Amino acid sequence: MISLFCGLLAGYALARLRFPLAGALGTSIFVTYLVPPTLLFIPLANIIREFQLGNTPWALILTYPTFLIPFCTWLLMGYFKTIPKELEECARIDGATRFGAMIRIVFPIAVPGILSAGIFAFTLSWNEFIYALVFISSPERKTVPVGVVSELIRGDIYFWGQLMAGALLGSVPVALVYSFFVEYYVTGLTGSVKG
Repeated sequence: MISLFCGLLAGYALARLRFPLAGALGTSIFVTYLVPPTLLFIPLANIIREFQLGNTPWALILTYPTFLIPFCTWLLMGYFKTIPKELEECARIDGATRFGAMIRIVFPIAVPGILSAGIFAFTLSWNEFIYALVFISSPERKTVPVGVVSELIRGDIYFWGQLMAGALLGSVPVALVYSFFVEYYVTGLTGSVKG
């Protein structure tokens, strides 16, 4: 939710506002998304150790936005560019402020794109492995992908029944999210305003 909120505001600002180096900033956010999480792992591990957040949920809450905010920003920036500027300009002519036009006009039209970004962000954070493996050590706090692999494999012994059950239970929340929001998801991928 934190990453989606920050990406929503940043994507709107980069798509709609005119300021110096806006294009370069959008490109740099995209390049930031391309940086592999393993490259950021060592500096983030130092920060987590410095603030003594190891083996707490805050370690993941503070590190996941490093790859989710650039992704959400990049996705929503492209989606906001598909919404006609004339809708917002008409609202501004009728007396709405930029913030009011953003909240009352642009964001309701962008709901499919926002939900698509939220679904992707949820999927990326649910399937993330390296940060959760390193920053969380106690078995009861591990995320599902890490817990299934680290707790159900002992050397060369695989507990296949439990592994398959864990894989099924780990995929159910993602499948439910996609099934509930599939209409918005498809609309978010195909375009915003029809007609």
